[in-house]
Amino acid sequence: MDERERRVLRIAARQQGVVSRAQVLGEGLSSRQIDGRLARGAWVRLRPGVYRVEGSPRGWLQHVTATMLWAGKGAVLSHQTAAALWGLARFGEAEPIHVTVGCFLPPPPTVVTHQSRLSSNEVAMRRGLRVTSLLRTVLDLAATESERDVEAALDSALARKLTTAEDLRRFVDRHAGERGVVVLRRLLERYEGGDGPSESELESRVLDLVDDAGLPRPVRQQSVKLGGRTRRLDFRFAGSNVVIEADGFAWHANPLSFEKDRQRANALAARGFVVLHWTWAALEERPDVLVAELQRALSTNQRAA
Repeated sequence: MDERERRVLRIAARQQGVVSRAQVLGEGLSSRQIDGRLARGAWVRLRPGVYRVEGSPRGWLQHVTATMLWAGKGAVLSHQTAAALWGLARFGEAEPIHVTVGCFLPPPPTVVTHQSRLSSNEVAMRRGLRVTSLLRTVLDLAATESERDVEAALDSALARKLTTAEDLRRFVDRHAGERGVVVLRRLLERYEGGDGPSESELESRVLDLVDDAGLPRPVRQQSVKLGGRTRRLDFRFAGSNVVIEADGFAWHANPLSFEKDRQRANALAARGFVVLHWTWAALEERPDVLVAELQRALSTNQRAA
């Protein structure tokens, strides 16, 4: 192995094990040498003009990096791919890979290209890659994905303090008229009306089930005074004392949390609240039972009121 190939391998090591044809030629290797390595299986073509060095760790991020090398300077990862890189709920590492480019570029298999000219403040860096900014990503999702999934993604961003409702308001005002803004404005009105974001994917799933049942949406994260302390209820239905608590294992898996939960449950019961506890397992295995119990609780509470 000569020094030219060592330099190519060092470049690939910084790029998830992939390298572009232009980078290889720039280091002094010839087209014939590239073809020879492909023929021997030392390199494998991942994208047009982009190769994986055989033996390098494979994975989604490698394909994402190869896509960026193929798309060239100015390309930005976007939509579902950007959402996955931001770690937004309901958008994981998957194909196709979405990339936004300035002019039309026919995509290879497992790649979707979007044509748009983004401003500099709509581009960020995640894991060493150019991606659409958090709010630009959410706007793109709002134009292409279900409102439920967009809400869950935006909730997770707000809960992790990646953005704020104030930032979202300014962004929506600046992008009036663009696809997806109507959805974001609707979500913003919920947040600014006191119905704050869900704090977990479990809570988003609770809302999905309530919506599917055709029941009124509960108010989220409402504050109440219990035993001289201010506590927040996961979900409370307006005009009633019916409450849903979304019980995720991670929040209740130690003795101290368990004890606090019991104290909270007792305080709510003493104040006349009807508390339904919904878990991941229940949502997955018996959603119809949860809905029936909720309907009975709402009906009984209304008659007693």
